[in-house]
Amino acid sequence: MKERRSAGELNDSAGDAELVRQAAEAFASSTGLQLKVHEQKGGNAGASPWTVGVLAAELNTVSCYHALVRRIDRREALGAVKAQFSQQEGKGLLVTEHLSAALAQHCRRIDLPFLDCSGNGYLRHGGLLMFICGERRSKEQGNKGSRPTGRAATATGLKLVFALLCRPELLSANSPQIAEAAGIAQGSAAAGLQDLEHRGHLVNLGWGKGWSLRSRRRLLEEWLQEFPVRLRPKLRSYRFRLADDQWWEKADPEAYGGQWGSEVAAALIGKLLRPEKVLLYLQPGSMRTGLSRLGKEQALKRDPDGDLELVEAFWSNEALGLNGPCVPEPLVIADLLASLDPRNLEAAAELKKRWDGGIED
Repeated sequence: MKERRSAGELNDSAGDAELVRQAAEAFASSTGLQLKVHEQKGGNAGASPWTVGVLAAELNTVSCYHALVRRIDRREALGAVKAQFSQQEGKGLLVTEHLSAALAQHCRRIDLPFLDCSGNGYLRHGGLLMFICGERRSKEQGNKGSRPTGRAATATGLKLVFALLCRPELLSANSPQIAEAAGIAQGSAAAGLQDLEHRGHLVNLGWGKGWSLRSRRRLLEEWLQEFPVRLRPKLRSYRFRLADDQWWEKADPEAYGGQWGSEVAAALIGKLLRPEKVLLYLQPGSMRTGLSRLGKEQALKRDPDGDLELVEAFWSNEALGLNGPCVPEPLVIADLLASLDPRNLEAAAELKKRWDGGIED
């Protein structure tokens, strides 16, 4: 299926392309290396459209990297980028507006190539090793109009983004309606939407006209990075040891007020793997009754390393108009990636590819 891109996404892509060029120029100025940025037209869906070539004349070497533009403000996000690079062919290169000295040092520790627009960077290939950190933002970088607030990356903001990913038609609704669907306060919804606009994800179409999403795929990528560290740890959860590890094959999750997530969902959605662990999200109003019923039927035993995890859902199926035996695919992908299990990483990559294929941004 051929990917169709909106004018909004094209503008967003142009902004990312400019950021890649600025970062390449800044690092070239800092090091004396020659860096060339090439944009690949008509590449595979989800693949980086920019290749950065690095020429070290003294060493007579040329290295090529596939650039990935991301906003980075914490260490865990770097791990997510590293995991994403491990799933693609060729060498990956993180490109961001600015990386602190501490985060730059962490990039070197985990061997994650990066460039930022302040002239910081880490490149290592063959006989080439370049590492610069501590360069500060320029005044131009620090004064670019209104700045993002980060509200969309909080636990509450991630509930908002989840709702938009699952129900894109909500973009045509007003803030109170979006807040009700996401299960958050109206003020939090308004602040989150404004932050998404400042970060280039949304375009305000005018009073009463709603919003336009520039790239659903890019919004998903950021949500996948933030969910495991900002929202998932806040969810009430319990672990148990199952007497019958094939119990899920015969069980109806909706009988307990829940939906399958992670490995079981991946197995049911795409036959992508054989589940070794079971994750069941229970709706907020069903947590007590579902847990009680499961305990009686399955003689559950509490075990911090058990193969069954029950998690209280952070959304309402009724409010979002969701149903079925499995949680929405963005959440399935997020939990698979967070496990860091190689089997699950492969399944997550395949699910994301399928999800991408159904997008017409």
